[in-house]
Amino acid sequence: MISVLYVDDEPELLGLCKIFLERDGEFSVTPIPSAQEAIGLLSASSFDVIVSDYQMPDIDGLEFLKRVRSRNEGIPFILFTGRGREEVVIEAINHGVDFYLQKGGDPRSQFAELGHKIRKAVNTRNAINALRMENEKNRGLMDYANDAIFIADATTGMLVDANRKARDLIGKNPEEIHTMHQTDLHPPEKKDMYPDVFLQHAREGTAFQTDIIAGHDGRHIPVIASATIIDLGGRLCFMEIFHDISDIKMAQDALQLANKKLNLLAEITRHDIRNKLTVMGGYLDLIKERPPDSQHSMYVRKMKDTVSIIGENIEFTKLYQNLGIVAPAWQNVHEIFFAACTHVDIKRIRVQSDSEGFEIYADPLLERVFYNLVENAILHGHHVSVVRISARESSAGLIIALEDDGIGIPVPDKSRIFIKGFGKNTGLGLFLVKEILSITSITIVETGDYGKGARFEMHVPKEMYRIARDSRRDRCHILSPDTAGVQTPE
Repeated sequence: MISVLYVDDEPELLGLCKIFLERDGEFSVTPIPSAQEAIGLLSASSFDVIVSDYQMPDIDGLEFLKRVRSRNEGIPFILFTGRGREEVVIEAINHGVDFYLQKGGDPRSQFAELGHKIRKAVNTRNAINALRMENEKNRGLMDYANDAIFIADATTGMLVDANRKARDLIGKNPEEIHTMHQTDLHPPEKKDMYPDVFLQHAREGTAFQTDIIAGHDGRHIPVIASATIIDLGGRLCFMEIFHDISDIKMAQDALQLANKKLNLLAEITRHDIRNKLTVMGGYLDLIKERPPDSQHSMYVRKMKDTVSIIGENIEFTKLYQNLGIVAPAWQNVHEIFFAACTHVDIKRIRVQSDSEGFEIYADPLLERVFYNLVENAILHGHHVSVVRISARESSAGLIIALEDDGIGIPVPDKSRIFIKGFGKNTGLGLFLVKEILSITSITIVETGDYGKGARFEMHVPKEMYRIARDSRRDRCHILSPDTAGVQTPE
């Protein structure tokens, strides 16, 4: 049943309207003789529609309409009056009247028409409210979607909407979105092709891979794109959905690089082992040719050393073959560093960390990187007492520094220590460090001053690091075994 508030200063019309409208049980009419009284009633009760006379002694119908609209712009309002001046009609329309109906003529026909207008006004407003609720529901679904969604006018190409994920992806606020063309989302060299591309895929219902430019730093973000044509309130629009595949793309690139490195290493290792076997064969020939003497023990020792090196090469390939097998992942620098330290003999060595608060995208063998660097400091640093890791942001990304207070690296060796085979032993440790980091485009250099200690700097690209969740950025250290534990200095 439709509830009607009917306001008129004519008592006879109030009664007559109530009788005619309530005859079929479709309407429930509340007759009120003044607008002032009606305003008070509206504060305490709700109605589906208001029907009001125009000319009333206290507040006229137009003023009543204005006050209603200032309080409740949604309720349908019908002006039912004997005054038919054009200026009254225009002003009523300007202030949001739903229908204007002039009194007079046959009462039966007149109230039948009023009933028709009431139904139409209420149905229209109900439809508008339903559409608004549906739009709000869709807005909620859009904003909580995991994919970026852009909506562009199909005729002009201008963006008319974007969900929260889309705005975050390109670093734009809602006001900036409305100034953008759909082609602004893509690299300049591809702008001209995209309107036709999206139209084709919208018609075919297919997806394709492309890239969009992030607004805040100009990065190209790889995405899987799909499009469809929608009717947005009578306006044809493209709805473009972008699924960010940055992590997948980085993992694919890292895997391809790892495969290349594995193939190269296999070739190098086979060559090295063949050479060592040739050396072994030479010493065996010398032993066969000479009678037993003191030289035999020297040859045997050299053969054992060669066998040991071959074994270390084989162990290295066993470790190296895991490089890139498991996809890179986001790892907490501080936590991985201390995990690595638990596998190193750090007696009488103080280990400090100023790296709390950062995660980097790296191969799962990152712990091995820190292990090798700390072990290298202890074995070759000569009386190292402190090993420290720190992290700081720069314009190019993140710089992670691992340093000690030992002897350091001589200047001529700084550029060679990462070459396979360089060093006092097998020369594989720092080579492996460089290879593991390079899987995700992280580079490493030695920048310490000889005589003051070694300092290894790892340069992490912007897209390969992020602020860790629940980051405290504390400064922690591990003391010697006598005072073991992780502490936070005051």
